[in-house]
Amino acid sequence: MSSPVSIQDGLFTTNTLASKKFLLVYILIIWGSLLPVLIEIFVFWTLIKDFILLFYYLFPLIICFGFLTLIITSTLLSKLGLIIIKNLHEPKQGKFRMERIDKDYYYWSLRAVVKKLPIWTANLIPSSFIHNLILKLLGIKTDYSNNISNGNIDTEFIELGSNISIGQGCSIRSSMIIKGHLIITKISIGDNVIIGSNSFIAPGTHIGSNTVLGAMSVTKINQNLESNTVYIGNPAEKLHYSPQNQTKIRKEMEFLNPSDKIYNPIPNDSEEKFVKNLPLNVLTFGIIYFLSNIIPILGTFYYFNEFILPIYLLKPTIIHVFIDLHTLLILLITPLFIIILLLVNLFVVILLTKLVYKISQYNNPAKEGIYHWSNKTPDFNNYFKRSFFLRYAKWKIQKSPFPWLMKPAFNFIGNCQFGKDSVIENCFIAKEFLKVGRNSYLGKALLANHLWDKNLTIKRIIIGDNVAISDNCCIAPGTEIENNVTILPLVVTSKNEKLSPNSTYNYNNNIGDNHTD
Repeated sequence: MSSPVSIQDGLFTTNTLASKKFLLVYILIIWGSLLPVLIEIFVFWTLIKDFILLFYYLFPLIICFGFLTLIITSTLLSKLGLIIIKNLHEPKQGKFRMERIDKDYYYWSLRAVVKKLPIWTANLIPSSFIHNLILKLLGIKTDYSNNISNGNIDTEFIELGSNISIGQGCSIRSSMIIKGHLIITKISIGDNVIIGSNSFIAPGTHIGSNTVLGAMSVTKINQNLESNTVYIGNPAEKLHYSPQNQTKIRKEMEFLNPSDKIYNPIPNDSEEKFVKNLPLNVLTFGIIYFLSNIIPILGTFYYFNEFILPIYLLKPTIIHVFIDLHTLLILLITPLFIIILLLVNLFVVILLTKLVYKISQYNNPAKEGIYHWSNKTPDFNNYFKRSFFLRYAKWKIQKSPFPWLMKPAFNFIGNCQFGKDSVIENCFIAKEFLKVGRNSYLGKALLANHLWDKNLTIKRIIIGDNVAISDNCCIAPGTEIENNVTILPLVVTSKNEKLSPNSTYNYNNNIGDNHTD
């Protein structure tokens, strides 16, 4: 089992925003992180400005150096911010209410915002070395021998040994949201540990050295996994190498053999399942891409020629940059100009996507239904058209440094509905036919409004108020989740399933209104 490509692996910090004022702190960190990059560009320009062609030849290398500088400076600024926050309120382990008046929840959210930029930049480079470096700078015990790029790892209350291998799509969560509460407990993982793909490590888990956790396994909160042992399952249990277990494992492996007839694909008609519409899709994408970038490109060209080049780059030395008030002002304003260009680019993408979506809705309104690819009705065809251009807007926002825009953007476009104070992590989320209530939490899960089997089922997902969906879950089309429901990791719903209010669901069944203690 692999994770959808829309879900980004790497270091993790929540998108939970206890106060919108935190965004001012985030903008300040971006501003401060870009200043050293601009100074670095000035130094490069000063050294080779007499060889202008050489500057352009080396420009890609300059960009690489600038990006690494951005990672380091943003991490150091975040580290400084975390030190200040620690003096204001010491990070604590425990169980806290998800309310602004709860200081532990409030400052947990603030710490996440402060760490957002270095984590965002580091995740653009799938390098375990970079990720381990960031964790070390943020105060996490780890080792450069750890292979951690494929997992989603919290960035506080984590202690890692050496030679750890983490499979794709794993979640290692020292913090977890259950039934309206935030649980924070330290995770420790020993040396030479292997964690299988799509597993979930719950808060408080201790894994001894030389231990293996099988794929798609889930630990319980505060569970202790012994050293030199293999654990599998949900919840994770010790694997005993008895003859009975060996026979059972052998039978399971035979059952999963791809040559088994039940896994052979069922012959079907040669009709293409998907509606590609390549010329129209490329044209739509090209228009949105071109128009959304033309303002930032023209703005950058104008700002560079009118301000950066004549006022900033042509100063003889770096000292003149700081002693000339006009030049210093340009240096200080430029990061804000870059932030504005990024936001303008996102805004135009959202605006154009809404326009195209409205046009498509006018010609053929979006409908739920069950379709077969041998009978490509207009509703079937238009679903793929809408999916194509909505995908770009979703990808653009989720992969941007401003993931909080997902809610207002999709509410504005009109394809989904998200209630006040709901949180969307970096998940594979339905691009339409999704309604989420107030104060709900969508973890790094998969919410699919369509499902292929014999037919294509397109059905709305409805999520009520105060719902928490944990990582690695899969919510199928037509699922209706009532208020005050908590869904624990690796839960999969079936089509048109209804989840009762005030309940907790785990991998095996509905476990009712259980406490999290």
